[in-house]
Amino acid sequence: MVYGCAEQHGRLDDHATRPTRVIALVLAIAAAAAGPAAASQPGPELTASSAPARLTIGAALTVTGSVVVGGRGVGDVALALQSDAYPFHGYATVAHLLSSSDGSFSFTGLRPDRNTRMRVISEGSPALASKALGVTVDPIVAINARRLAPGETRLSVRIEHAVEAQSKPVSAFWYTARRGTSLFRLAAISPTRELSPGVTYSSAIVDPPAKRFLYRVCLNPTWEHAMASRAAHGRCPRHDFKVSRDAR
Repeated sequence: MVYGCAEQHGRLDDHATRPTRVIALVLAIAAAAAGPAAASQPGPELTASSAPARLTIGAALTVTGSVVVGGRGVGDVALALQSDAYPFHGYATVAHLLSSSDGSFSFTGLRPDRNTRMRVISEGSPALASKALGVTVDPIVAINARRLAPGETRLSVRIEHAVEAQSKPVSAFWYTARRGTSLFRLAAISPTRELSPGVTYSSAIVDPPAKRFLYRVCLNPTWEHAMASRAAHGRCPRHDFKVSRDAR
């Protein structure tokens, strides 16, 4: 490009061409010395991740990450862990720490009791924040079948879940099916009750369709949307239903 700017047309004597060549050479050397435009230094960055991203209620969660400036970890940065639990009204600080000498950090022993969003922020300047981390919390479900007499089997379910101040009894729907079939028939409806805050129980006596059979239970408690993935939510059917092979 520099040489193109110095190009001349027509015949010039030696005295006319020499200054142009010298100028062109000087420009070329200056361009080479300058080199490409200096790349801008990356800004400070705060990254975080949670493990696991899905857990059962009562299990421990760890949030780890690092503070990096110009590609190097920075220590002694004051950090805060913030949490926003369902129904997601806003973040609140739940823990503090300083980053290690290499810029890393780890918040441990976290036990969310419902679906939660988390993030890490710096408490000084510059203000930094990690991306929001979604954490899914599943209830603990224990089901049991006990044969009482011919034609009578007690089905029961015990669920550990998020504590809700306005938790009320709901209906539990019980469905049974013969092994190898896809049709589940509504066999019983029973009320739920809380054994203690955060522990729900229900049971029903059914006439099983065979000696060996499958069964399911469904309920829509007040804490339903506070826990588990969206795919697990839905109204309980008040009738018989079929399931695909993959769903069984």
